Amino acid sequence: MEYVVIDDALRPRQLVEPAFRVIHGRPTSEIEWGEAGFSNELAAHVFELKTMQPERSLPRAERHLVAGLKKFSSVLRDQFSARLLPTAMHPFMHPSETRLWPRAGQRIYRTYARIFDIHQHGWLNVQATHVNLPFGSERETMALHNAIACLIPYLPALAASSPIFEGKLGPAVDNRLAFYRVNQRRFPSITGQIVPEFVDSYREYRRRILKPIYRALDHVVDGQIIQHEWVNSRGAIMRFMRDAIEIRVLDTQECIKADVAIAAFIRSVLRHMTKQTLHGDTRLPDHRVLVADLDAVIRHGLAANVMAPHIRVRRQRARTARHVLDHLLSVAADEVPKTERRYLPIVEARVSRGNLSERIRRTVRRRAPRPGRRRREVITGIYEELATCLQDNVTWDE
Repeated sequence: MEYVVIDDALRPRQLVEPAFRVIHGRPTSEIEWGEAGFSNELAAHVFELKTMQPERSLPRAERHLVAGLKKFSSVLRDQFSARLLPTAMHPFMHPSETRLWPRAGQRIYRTYARIFDIHQHGWLNVQATHVNLPFGSERETMALHNAIACLIPYLPALAASSPIFEGKLGPAVDNRLAFYRVNQRRFPSITGQIVPEFVDSYREYRRRILKPIYRALDHVVDGQIIQHEWVNSRGAIMRFMRDAIEIRVLDTQECIKADVAIAAFIRSVLRHMTKQTLHGDTRLPDHRVLVADLDAVIRHGLAANVMAPHIRVRRQRARTARHVLDHLLSVAADEVPKTERRYLPIVEARVSRGNLSERIRRTVRRRAPRPGRRRREVITGIYEELATCLQDNVTWDE
């Protein structure tokens, strides 16, 4: 999970590296704090929090992550009068207000900066939550990969939290993904169409997905520096170095509990979908249909009209992303472990009442119908509330 470091005026602050120095006792780019890990990626104002080892129990993972967040937050508060801000985009900052991470990874980041115009929202104002799911046998792993591709188009309708940038309501429900899908358009093979292509083997994955990316980068100065599996920017990527598939289409929520709840939902749904794929009980849909569904969901959220031919929803004529997620909630309820059932009401509330992005947008328009000073004050107040939710690990009540 990624968060922005801010001061009392909500301004982004480049304090991650100094805070790491305080905690570690000397300059560093990575810290282990108990079972939690602290790191940074690309922008100097962004803090990344993660579990250090794969965790079977999501309630235990939540405890580890909360403990790590409280530690880092206490250093920010006591040493720098700063704090963390959740959600997937800072509502006011312009990418020119920050700089690249100054320590480990500089060679990679400078390469990205040479190849792409990274001083834009799709690079320096995007915070995501990544869920990593483990490989099984090659056959099981490819079934999981293809099941993830079938689920990805509908996840932003649940997890969108980026309604505002540069102080204005953006045109999409998920503005982070709207920027993300075009931020590397110079080389279309890197991002593809966000929805991963269906593949049946590791060899086919490397041939169809990784090889075209590497070939495109062969013609760029220093392109070989980023010719690694992580340069693939689809919505889910194979991480062979850690034997996991990483899902990347999730906006960061307002608290760790909500992020873990979405992870519990995803894991339970994919347990069912992967079994169906392995047993031949589902036919993989046309990839173009999935891409069209994702595009609709990025723009319209839960209200998006989608086709989802592979998901058996009762409403066969008009169906929305909300209908699809309602159905998948029932699937998750049958698959979720007893220890994780408490997370499903959080997901259910987002499906019925709106994702975080939609609820923020609705509240802004209700409290300040017209753009202007009053609207900026309302936005500031909402994000103050969200920062408190992160510290208290509670969901936001509009």
